[in-house]
Amino acid sequence: MRPMIVLLLALVCSPAAAQQTHDREPSIQVSGTATVSTKPDIATLVYWVTGEGKTPDAASTALATKQKAIVAGLTGLLGQETRLSSGEISVIETRSAECDGPGNYNNRPRLSEGACTVTGYIASLRGDGRTTAVTKAGTAAGLAARLGARDARVQSFELANPADAQRRATTAAIADARARAEGLASGAGVKLGSLLSLNDQNAMNDITVTGASQRAE
Repeated sequence: MRPMIVLLLALVCSPAAAQQTHDREPSIQVSGTATVSTKPDIATLVYWVTGEGKTPDAASTALATKQKAIVAGLTGLLGQETRLSSGEISVIETRSAECDGPGNYNNRPRLSEGACTVTGYIASLRGDGRTTAVTKAGTAAGLAARLGARDARVQSFELANPADAQRRATTAAIADARARAEGLASGAGVKLGSLLSLNDQNAMNDITVTGASQRAE
């Protein structure tokens, strides 16, 4: 996070210098920036699971068996506080490669006969996880893959309380602006007066949290 703060401060000048301002209150405007690094305390995971079978029920059962093992494994590794969820289940038919031969443009509907006879079914779902065990996130992705997940990965690192990081960054930016103003005032032989205005140039600060990106095939 790198906010920018603009300060407008009054200057305390000598009577002669003040007279030269034609009755305008002398002031100085400075900007300050600061960078605050915060370790992530939330990790999110994503993975896909498939089950195959000669019938829709068989494919769905195979999928459920894998998903149950993955959920149990991740919960055991990451703790009961980990939130695991899954999306809708899709079941699609499979056919031989010959069914996709010349003449089948734009995947047109086909009769389930001959080369296009249904050979089986594939059930699939997407699983998601959210955990505070950040240091175990990469291990969790590998575990999910070993238990049958496909393309398991650590999707992102986040902050549970981004507002705290925003406050610390803003405070540091204000301190930086104040130090710049004091340096300029000292060089000019004047003193800083009261604060006239303060403007946050990044009122909607973006937070970037970095961590090692990990993925398991």
